[in-house]
Amino acid sequence: MPTTSYGYELSIGADTDRDDIPVCCGEDMTGKDRDRGYRDYTCDCGATVTIAPSGLVFDITD
Repeated sequence: MPTTSYGYELSIGADTDRDDIPVCCGEDMTGKDRDRGYRDYTCDCGATVTIAPSGLVFDITD
């Protein structure tokens, strides 16, 4: 299932609000701060979205 933010599918390099909570599998993803201001959002299905301090999507893993 695609990861979305404000109804738009996220992709690497996409500009998003760093404080917006992405949605995956119909549920809000769980956020956790990392080093240097990065934030990982994870889903129970195993998907992870990493947001850079600038608000750009840095990485997506399924």
